[in-house]
Amino acid sequence: MTARKCFIVAAGLMTASAAHAEDVPSNAELFRMLKAQQQTISELRAELKQAKQERRTAAPREAAAPAARPAARDAVRETVAAAPPAQAYAMVTKGPAASPMRVGGAYVGVFGGGGSRGGTDVSQLGTVFFPEIAGGPLAVNASGRTSSGGVGFGGAHLGYEWSYGAYVRPALEIEGFYLAGNQPRATLVNPTDRLPEHTFDNTFPTRTTVLLANMVVGFNTPYQGITPYIGGGIGAANVSINGATSTQIDPAEPGINHFNARPDSSAWTFAAQAKAGARFALGNSGAYLFGEYRYLYVGDVNQVFGSTVDPTHAPTSPWTASFGGTSHHLAAGGIGFGF
Repeated sequence: MTARKCFIVAAGLMTASAAHAEDVPSNAELFRMLKAQQQTISELRAELKQAKQERRTAAPREAAAPAARPAARDAVRETVAAAPPAQAYAMVTKGPAASPMRVGGAYVGVFGGGGSRGGTDVSQLGTVFFPEIAGGPLAVNASGRTSSGGVGFGGAHLGYEWSYGAYVRPALEIEGFYLAGNQPRATLVNPTDRLPEHTFDNTFPTRTTVLLANMVVGFNTPYQGITPYIGGGIGAANVSINGATSTQIDPAEPGINHFNARPDSSAWTFAAQAKAGARFALGNSGAYLFGEYRYLYVGDVNQVFGSTVDPTHAPTSPWTASFGGTSHHLAAGGIGFGF
């Protein structure tokens, strides 16, 4: 390398060193930069320390919260347990209530409706006192079956209801009702060797008064204004027949009622029923509407009518009409009030 070239290289190196020296910060600048970094680190340490303290403070609260929630649940349970069963059921039931529900206590109701009466076996027993020249007394034991038909009825009941648990509402009640519009008809045949035919056409206009002691069980539902129920009862029925007729149609005896000495009769017998329905509350008044189906059974009954008194007919004994048990299918609607 020539001296000229060495000079040129040395000059270039000096120029580059000078340019680089201008970019390097001084000691004072380096000190200020270091101090700023130390301040930033101190601030970060302070923030971390504060965050740790906040976490320590929040930890006991979070630990206490699970205990507070069971305590709140226990308080709710105690409140529900202290309430009457039906009210407690309403407190834990979801959904709005349709209307307030009568919970226990006495109640009274009136009702009416209609339905059908089934047919039943019937027999007519008596003796016709023919003279000896005509063969002597003739025993009559004619039998047949009454027709079915429609009935109407109306009545009232008085009862007392309790709350038992959250769902069941038992009640005891006394009930009475009256059935009318019942006029069974029957064709009765008396088998005898003395006559080729001995047939009667009878009608029995019947009115029945029923007295029952019932056990009824209601059920709470999510809809507080609606209470379905089932029930049953036993008691007695007075079966009254007014204006009964017994006309012999073969051999024909027109115009003669074989019961004419006393066509009226009444007798008591056993009665039982089963029913199912629902009550519908009417606001806060304690009043409610109800509708129900009933099956009513009226037991066997014997009715005693007068003898046949007619100048053209042989005298007879009083007549006994024996009826088998009768089934009724009834639909009822009514209004009641709890107090």
